[in-house]
Amino acid sequence: MLVYVIYVFLFIALGGPLLRYTGFIISNWRAGTLGDIRKRFNGLLFPLLKGVWTAGLADLFVIPLYPLGFLGGKETLGEDTPVLLVHGLFHNASAWLIMKHRLREAGIVNVHTYQYGTMTGDFQGAVDGLRARLDVLLRRHPGGTVALVGHSLGGLVIRKAIGDPRYWDRIAGVVTLGSPHGGSDLAHCGFNAMARGLLPGGTIPVAASAAPDAHCPRLSLFSPVDDFVYPFTSLQVNREGWEESLCSPMSHVWMLYSREISGIVIDFLRGIGCQADDSGDSLEAF
Repeated sequence: MLVYVIYVFLFIALGGPLLRYTGFIISNWRAGTLGDIRKRFNGLLFPLLKGVWTAGLADLFVIPLYPLGFLGGKETLGEDTPVLLVHGLFHNASAWLIMKHRLREAGIVNVHTYQYGTMTGDFQGAVDGLRARLDVLLRRHPGGTVALVGHSLGGLVIRKAIGDPRYWDRIAGVVTLGSPHGGSDLAHCGFNAMARGLLPGGTIPVAASAAPDAHCPRLSLFSPVDDFVYPFTSLQVNREGWEESLCSPMSHVWMLYSREISGIVIDFLRGIGCQADDSGDSLEAF
């Protein structure tokens, strides 16, 4: 029995990451961006090893945490600027458990999560649901604004949702983490419409790019060795008004658990006025 457990562990921790990084190498080689990544770090071996290592760790984090996303719960709505976290494809609100803990430790306590279905749902449905959630937060926070943080597909859901002019002056700031702004070649392996819509030139990145930007600070943060979004150029917004920042080499999902990423998000949120406030009512989390 122990042998089988070890085999499963090795498959999860090594098999998936190695397959994804094979796709990463092929995609970036075809796009001519592999050399650019190598030059940034004076080599490719160390960044790739770090990517594979953090991908394996992330996969092991996701499995036990994932069911917690369906438990629901209550989130305190304070008087300060609410922060709304939006997860990515095939994930749920459990994606943010560690990030939420670190935000609250840093004094950013008015934190909320938006959960949407990506197995059977569609992109527009996710966008409509986010707009409904924003409306609730903004009604409970009259005259105020909301800050948004999205991982992966969540960043595109945010961009499309706040493209509606009625939100342009109600958003304090936006952070996207490893979002496929230009799609991803990995979407060729997608098994449903939401995943296949993330192909380069696909309906989802096109819809997100067509949406106007809200009048607020905007940060796109991404890893040079993202194992879910490639080629490398697909991670870039390439749009005026966006700050684009490269983090240290790490896998796509590890961005949710990385102290480096949490620190950058915390600094951004503090910079746009998200302050601690333990008072307030409660709002359903999921």
